[in-house]
Amino acid sequence: MGACHLMPETPQLLLSGVNRGANLGLETVFSGTVGGAMTAMLLGIPSIALSQAWTDRANVRWDTAGALGAEVVRRLLTIGWNTATCLNVNFPDLPSEDVGPLTLARQGPGLIQGLQVETRTDPRGLTYHWISFLRGPRDQGPESDIAALQAGNIVVTPLRYDRTDEEAYAMLAKLLPR
Repeated sequence: MGACHLMPETPQLLLSGVNRGANLGLETVFSGTVGGAMTAMLLGIPSIALSQAWTDRANVRWDTAGALGAEVVRRLLTIGWNTATCLNVNFPDLPSEDVGPLTLARQGPGLIQGLQVETRTDPRGLTYHWISFLRGPRDQGPESDIAALQAGNIVVTPLRYDRTDEEAYAMLAKLLPR
C-alpha cells in the first residue's frame, strides 16, 4: 500500500523491523518482518528484514539493534545485493559492545519441530485457539544462521523466493514429465 499507492515515488530501500525475536531457519517462512522485505523484493525495492534476538521477553535488548543497526545497513548498502534477493539480519541478545562481526550465514533448518494448539476462552466466554511452535535442538549444518547468532555475531542471510528442493526435483524429473 505504501510503496504502490501512498508514496509519490518508489523508495530506494525498505527496512522491515526491527522485529522482537530472531527470524532464523524455517521461522522466516512465518515471519511478517521477512514477509515485508520479500514484498519489497517483489516490487524491485532493495530490502532488509531486521530482528533483535531475546532471551527474556520483558527485557529485549533494543539498544543493541539501535546502536549497531545504522552501520550494518550502511555497510550492506555499500556492498550491494541482487534485486531478486532480500537480506535477513539478526542481532544477538548481547550488549552492543559484546557483539561479534557482521557474519554471512546460510538459512539452517531452524529449531521448529512442530505445532501446538491450545484451546482457550476469551473474556467474553468465546472459545479460540492459540497456535505456537514446538522448538528443540536440530542439526543446523555448516554456516547456519543459528550457529552464527549463538556465537554472538550479527547474522546476514540472503533470501529469495525459490525454495525448490533440487534433490527431490532431480529424482521426480526421472519419473514425471516436464
